[in-house]
Amino acid sequence: MFTTPKSVLVTGAAGFIAGNFIRKFQKEYPKTEIVGLDNFFNSTEEAVPAGIVFYEGSIRDEQSLEKIFSKHKPEYVFNFAAMSYVPLSVEKPVETSDVNITGTILVFKKSSEHGVKRVIHSSTSAIVGTAKHYPTNEKDNPPDPLSPYAAQKLACEPFAKIFGNLYGLDVACLRYFNVFGPGQYGVSPYSTVISAWLEAIYFPKNKKAVLFGDGENRRDYCYVDDVVDANIACMRHDGKFGGEVFHIGTETYFSVNQVKELIEKFTGRSLELDRQPSRAGDARDTLADTGKARQFFGYTPKVSFEEGLKRTVAWFEQRKK
Repeated sequence: MFTTPKSVLVTGAAGFIAGNFIRKFQKEYPKTEIVGLDNFFNSTEEAVPAGIVFYEGSIRDEQSLEKIFSKHKPEYVFNFAAMSYVPLSVEKPVETSDVNITGTILVFKKSSEHGVKRVIHSSTSAIVGTAKHYPTNEKDNPPDPLSPYAAQKLACEPFAKIFGNLYGLDVACLRYFNVFGPGQYGVSPYSTVISAWLEAIYFPKNKKAVLFGDGENRRDYCYVDDVVDANIACMRHDGKFGGEVFHIGTETYFSVNQVKELIEKFTGRSLELDRQPSRAGDARDTLADTGKARQFFGYTPKVSFEEGLKRTVAWFEQRKK
């Protein structure tokens, strides 16, 4: 039976998803010590949430990991850390593989050595590539990674099962579909088209709006609060996951052109787009079947795309810079 943990470790703690996760976790479990780790590859010190024990470092640094696990003895590990940018993985497949594969294995290794109850590992829908069936479930769509990043994330999933079978470490792998929401700055190359275009509207000196391809590609956009809830539900789950993979999305999708229309509607401003060719490694469409996650641990997306977009617009409107 689940009991409130004394300590948890959050890797990639200064990132967009992890930051939202930490702030909600603090409200739900105010007595739990939250230990954060980040090397600011895709973030800054200002992005570290207040009220946590923070270490600057990489998941590739085994000595740092050993120090953290030995001192804080986390009961659960939320592994958000990654070099999660498809074009960067195309440009630097070796360096990104070192972090995304070897770094993840190190997190699994230290977790198993220190008796962690469960690792909730952040994976990606990019593993599926161009799906054969929509909505896309975990069973009927064999992996077809179109980029080194997708292949790197795919490589970690068998290790999740192996660490369960050989070392007794319980791991759940959550494949996120196009996460967006407050806290995602559009200047980052890792942002969704939503935050990139809102950045161009509200902070035009920072960013110009770019459309890759014809805009008819469709995405299952998942609001960040639903991803956070999925992580917390995995922690609370009384059964074993054994390295199982789950799709975390909304079971709805919108074309990029539809996104443009809704952004213009909710902001009352027009978007002038710099049209460019499609990017290498991007799937044409994504649409999640979340039935397995619902069945295993009660995942239910609560925030519609339109509502999530309104909340994201409101966050951009109140930003100072």
